[in-house]
Amino acid sequence: MERRGKVLLIDDDVDFVRINKAFLEREYDVAAAYDGKEGLAKAKEVRPDVIVLDVMMEELNAGFDVVHELRADPALRNIPIIMVTSVNRMLRPLRFDADDDWLPVDCFLDKPVSPDLLLREVERLAKAVR
Repeated sequence: MERRGKVLLIDDDVDFVRINKAFLEREYDVAAAYDGKEGLAKAKEVRPDVIVLDVMMEELNAGFDVVHELRADPALRNIPIIMVTSVNRMLRPLRFDADDDWLPVDCFLDKPVSPDLLLREVERLAKAVR
């Protein structure tokens, strides 16, 4: 079967990565990284079509820092980013959402996110860059 493209999952939750990697691999080549530093290195190596990125990893702001480093790199800045987190559930009534300056991502999904919803968003963003 021909793959639709490449997805990079960056999340320190091994179960989240395992479940979603297995689901997304039906359609995409999927690489995984388990912290921000590894994720940045994998993004440079793999050049994914879409990145799925957690907010809270080894450091409080790791996901935010990764977003800004990706957007600052000319070779990676246009890769669509789906940010996933349970932060919105914990911070009610405050909510994080995508914006052009502080959180320049293409999509923001709350954990737990169903694999079906994640696949739909990956497909939508992968098509947008083709």
